[in-house]
Amino acid sequence: MAAVQTRAFPTPVITSRQLKGSLPRVEVDENVDCPAVASSCIARLEKLQQSDLTDDALWRDCLSITGNQRTFSSSTSILAAWNELMPKCKPRNFRLVPYSAQFFRLGPQPAWIVAAFQFETDGDQAAECSGSLNMVPDGSGGYKIWVLSTMMEALKNDSNSGNPDTFPDPTFAPAARLEDGGEIDCIVVGGGMAGLCVAGRLHALRVPYVVVERNASVGDNWTKRYDSIHLHLSNSYSEMPFQRVYADKPYNLGSKELAEGMQKYVDMHNIQVWLSSSMDQARWEEETKSWNVVVSRQGQPKKLKAKHLVMAIGGGLDVPKYPEYPNRDEFQGTVIHSVDWKNADAFAGKKGIIIGAANSAFDIAQNMVDSNLSEITLVQRSTTHVMSSTVLYPIQDALYNPQCDLGMSDRMTLVPPYAVGRLMIMAGAGALQALEPNRYDYLKKAGFRFHQSPDLFANPVEKFGGHLLDHGSVSIIKTGKIKIKSGILPTSYTPTGLLFDDDTEIPADVIVLATGFRNNLRRSVASIIGDETADKLDDFFGLDAEGEIRGFAKPIGHPGIWYFGGGTAHARFVSRFLALQIAADVGGRPFDAYMDTP
Repeated sequence: MAAVQTRAFPTPVITSRQLKGSLPRVEVDENVDCPAVASSCIARLEKLQQSDLTDDALWRDCLSITGNQRTFSSSTSILAAWNELMPKCKPRNFRLVPYSAQFFRLGPQPAWIVAAFQFETDGDQAAECSGSLNMVPDGSGGYKIWVLSTMMEALKNDSNSGNPDTFPDPTFAPAARLEDGGEIDCIVVGGGMAGLCVAGRLHALRVPYVVVERNASVGDNWTKRYDSIHLHLSNSYSEMPFQRVYADKPYNLGSKELAEGMQKYVDMHNIQVWLSSSMDQARWEEETKSWNVVVSRQGQPKKLKAKHLVMAIGGGLDVPKYPEYPNRDEFQGTVIHSVDWKNADAFAGKKGIIIGAANSAFDIAQNMVDSNLSEITLVQRSTTHVMSSTVLYPIQDALYNPQCDLGMSDRMTLVPPYAVGRLMIMAGAGALQALEPNRYDYLKKAGFRFHQSPDLFANPVEKFGGHLLDHGSVSIIKTGKIKIKSGILPTSYTPTGLLFDDDTEIPADVIVLATGFRNNLRRSVASIIGDETADKLDDFFGLDAEGEIRGFAKPIGHPGIWYFGGGTAHARFVSRFLALQIAADVGGRPFDAYMDTP
């Protein structure tokens, strides 16, 4: 038996560049009988052999076989995990989805055959499942599996309530009579987009739940931010589960549109939300395998019991990072973090400094320009990854658009191994960037340090942000209305501004810190569950060695607690896997998550 390595927390992180995997460099006959090739490869899954896989094959599973979200690299590792798990999950009836097998070419050379399939499991978790294959020639007239992806679609149960894509029953209201001393299966902490997505999936599975949201209105997590905030991705990409709520909204959603869509979703499905409420404390009770929870509901404390807690409190982005510079008390102007910034109206005709050079910094800079500040300086502390909307949007819009089936698009982009999707995006982005080699010459001229790596999602998955998506916002530098101070760091406040390490001083009436947030959700969770329990948990976000996002909707080291957050598409789609795990546990058949690495 192959040696195995068992997971330990916190999970180490890697960079995207360290991921295993490459695109195939083999010739594929465009006239090949794709359905015949796919049917042959799918049939081999019943008794998979190492010879059925390329040496560098990848397999990613979402719950169906591993009971976890895992990616395995190399034919050796895949076969070892597959053979170990088959007796327990008992997959069967692998079958090709009609008309799904087709030839796929990415640029001049990388090409392969793609196909979708369905199957069932009859083991510990009886379920309906699906998957996809990428297949390449083996050099001997046949084909091998290069990429295998599998996922659980729905649990099989007697009540026919095992599909998290089922349209929620609005008459289901599990929190309507939840009072002090009551019990409920799941409490979702945080009613932002991520928390509401999980809530909707739990609602679809008829798992009793309640969302605890600190704000007074749904969507306040957006409307309380600065006025010019907006999503830099499309409205289709950023939809909620089940039914579109942003179809009639602008391509780039502003805070008002986001909040309206979230409220529409809540009303449509009767999502159970307690507003103006917070979870103050939760302590695990080993005897009952549940949490003793104290919730403040509109100022009134309530003691509850819950089997599961979903911590959707901003993905660790709930605590602003403040750079510390000496003599803060001497500065006579205003210092404010972007989380508390609303607009520049009060500073018309005055001088402003923005520390930071990513999306929020440029949103605020545009607002300062529009409000006619007399002088605006953007302080860039490190090189910024700049990506143009002329590169990202064509790639995104091909799969996420007003006509697409969002569920199908999510399965195509979010189920296969991240390493492969990353390389495909990089190939497309590189080709599009080559069409505009001089696009950002004006940034160089202005002294703004940047790079244009085609690895478009490196910053979001590794750092939870810190990039700059240019959909016109960067062009304000062309106007000359914004000065760039790059690579020269502040050293202290002065009574009238900031002093820098080149001994220059920049005057300011307002200094906005667009310096990001502490991205460690575990530390934020510790304030609720206590340090002793939190110390057992994994960290959240960043890539592990498999290319999986750490701690995201998966076991994190303690029963009955889960992290959830991330981007809009991830929140919409991955929420189904988190809800399935909670539903299975509540139903008395918890997943046995495979944690070993062959």
